[in-house]
Amino acid sequence: MSTLLKSLLFLSLMFLFLSCSSPEENKEPKLVVPDKITLLFVTQPSCPSCDKLEETMQLAKPKELLEKYFDFTKIYLGEKLPDGLIEPNGTPTVYFLGSDNEVLVEPMIGEKEEPALMEFLEDALLEFKNTYKVDLVEKIKNQQIKENNETTV
Repeated sequence: MSTLLKSLLFLSLMFLFLSCSSPEENKEPKLVVPDKITLLFVTQPSCPSCDKLEETMQLAKPKELLEKYFDFTKIYLGEKLPDGLIEPNGTPTVYFLGSDNEVLVEPMIGEKEEPALMEFLEDALLEFKNTYKVDLVEKIKNQQIKENNETTV
């Protein structure tokens, strides 16, 4: 066999092996699904609408959802927001965030009554389920059942 033919065969085999393997840096990073939705509450001192929204959040139905499925974080207007978030136009502004501060639903702007607040919270839970294929309501319900079974044994 001629040297040229051997060289071509060798280069062809090398090209085949290199094209079939994928370098580690080309792999997509694994998406980390958070345990809860981050609720980022942007407020400012002496904000009556912010105070009213916080009061509404303490009502029975919203409070139950917030405690079970949301991590509440409060920041003041002018403080640094996570990368990628649009600056708030006023206060209160509430962002619903998933993995890597990904916005799940449109920000909630202004004071809300209980039905409107519940709609935003439920929409955030639904969008979390659609985005991450994880139903937080079912997940936490199953965890509570498991914990109750372990304590009764």
